This record gives sequence, structure tokens and C-alpha cells, in this order.
Amino acid sequence: MIVRITGHTKGIGNCLYNDFVQAGHDVKGFSRTNGYNISDPKSRQQIVEESKQADIFINNAWPDGDRSILKTCDDPTLHNGQTELLKLMINAWDKQKDKKLCNISSKASFNDEDISNFMETYGKNKKDQNKIIQDRINTYGPHILNVILGCTDTQISESFVGNKIDPKNLSEWIIKMLLCETMYFQSVTIDATGLDYKFK
Repeated sequence: MIVRITGHTKGIGNCLYNDFVQAGHDVKGFSRTNGYNISDPKSRQQIVEESKQADIFINNAWPDGDRSILKTCDDPTLHNGQTELLKLMINAWDKQKDKKLCNISSKASFNDEDISNFMETYGKNKKDQNKIIQDRINTYGPHILNVILGCTDTQISESFVGNKIDPKNLSEWIIKMLLCETMYFQSVTIDATGLDYKFK
């Protein structure tokens, strides 16, 4: 299968990228390290154009993984790249039932207030993504899997202590859900065992 992934050099995206490659799929990743920045509208459009022929698109990257930049939240356009890319890919694949789109969301979307401005902005964007996908709950084409994650062992959760989801284990489950031909997984919430994580 032809697979395209944003944010493929770190965390969940890197695990997904490696697992798909090892399984023999045609995989390409989009990250700032290879010239793609989802905060840039032109770059988002380029990603869409290069992904139209894919079978699977994984909307994983959060705009600019550098929390030292993001935490100020001064420029709102810096933070909605993942949400805007979701809209673009849904439009590009509208009514195409053979296409599969996976969106990586977060349980931060369930919070009205959060521990920091950064997390509130992060949660709001994830909530917007959930709403976009929820509005298509009875529409098939493309096939959309929304994965709503709790505390996962990635850069975003550096400020938390406690049990965290292992990105490698998570990748295996996401791939199983995407490749399953007997069931349609639409929205799945996954968290670490114990739910004992907390802000440092």
C-alpha cells in the first residue's frame, strides 16, 4: 500500500513509519527535517498533492514540535496546521471509499481548561479535529480513523509523570485498525494503564 505520514521522524509518527516500511509498504514521511512544515499553507498544499495517490494518510504531526516556541501561543495560525491539513485531505479524498485517513487526536480535547496556555491551545485544536470527524460519522469516503490518545511517551508529554503509552505498541494497534477489512474503526480512545499520570 502507499502510505503517507506527517511527523515521521519522532514519536508515534516515527514508529508508524518504521513499521509500515518493515511490512513492505511504499512509505513517505513529511517533516520539517525533509522540507515540509504543516504550519505553512503552501507546504500543506504540497503535502496534499503528494498524498492524493496514497492509500493511507496519517495526519500525525502537531505544528512545530518545539514547545519552547509553541508555549507562548502568540500566533494562532502557528497552531492549526494539523487541523487545516485534516480538512484539506478530507476534501481531496471526498467520496473516495478506498482511501483511509488516520487522525491522531488527544484526550486534551475533552478539557475546557488545561494546565497551560500551550495545552489549552493544543486541546482546542484537537477538539476542532474531533468535531470535523464527528460531523462525518455517517459518511464513508474516505474511511476515517480518529485515534484519541491519553498520555503517550512523546515530546508533548514531557511535563507529565506516570504511566505513558509506548508509541511502538500504539503503532502496532493503529496499523491493525487501519488494515482491518472486517470492521470500520471510526473513533478510538486509548490511554496508559492506571491513568496515574500527572503534571510535574
